[in-house]
Amino acid sequence: MNPSLRSAAILSGVVLATLVVYLTAVDKFLMPYVVDVGKVHVPKLDGLTVEQARRQLRQRDLRLGIRDSVHHATIAAGLIVDQTPSEKQLVKKGRRVSVDISLGSRLYPVPDVTGGSPRDARLRLENSHLRLGEVAYLSSDRFPEGAVILQQPKAGTRLPIEGRVDLKVSSGPASQPKWVPDLRGLRIDAVEDSLKKYEMVMGQIQDQVDNSVPAGTVLSQSIAPPRRALRGTPIDLVLSVQQAAVDTTRTDTEAPPEE
Repeated sequence: MNPSLRSAAILSGVVLATLVVYLTAVDKFLMPYVVDVGKVHVPKLDGLTVEQARRQLRQRDLRLGIRDSVHHATIAAGLIVDQTPSEKQLVKKGRRVSVDISLGSRLYPVPDVTGGSPRDARLRLENSHLRLGEVAYLSSDRFPEGAVILQQPKAGTRLPIEGRVDLKVSSGPASQPKWVPDLRGLRIDAVEDSLKKYEMVMGQIQDQVDNSVPAGTVLSQSIAPPRRALRGTPIDLVLSVQQAAVDTTRTDTEAPPEE
């Protein structure tokens, strides 16, 4: 056979074989999704496990695809947090639904804030995506006044974003007078805890009628800031009580007797 004819025959065979493979692939993989394919609504997958989502999609002739894993503040690890296409969207059967899987809440290591001031501690906690919690004072001969003695949780503990870290701050030696907290305006149920944080105790309580504030509000205290007092000093309080209004409307409809 002429070499030119032989080459042409071989080329024609290759082209024909390629065309057959292409048409087979189109018929098997593409045509079911573009020709006469039914449509279904995508179910809601948020909050489901991968297996639960796969079962729901299989019931509607849809497929599941894992797109990414992401941290989420409220959805537990292993559950779906997002999907594409979205819930209730109408798609052709056989469509892949891609989902993101939760890694759980991102945890941040607590820095060591002992030895510094509460202000420094607050700044360091905020830089670590955490926040300052309760601050209480504790007498210490080792730490200077105003230095952070203890923290809870301890350094290295991992907390979710905006997790709180409580502090114990030195108020100086036990014999040194302590700052008195301002209790005015507080409700009585919060007073004892505030006094304890400043190493003071509750003293005597007196009542005073004052309808301008809720009953049980501290109106005054025997020792007020910016004064100091020895550790364990009783702080006397004056609390508000409310007096019911007196009805002065005349209810006697009878005329007074004639003289």
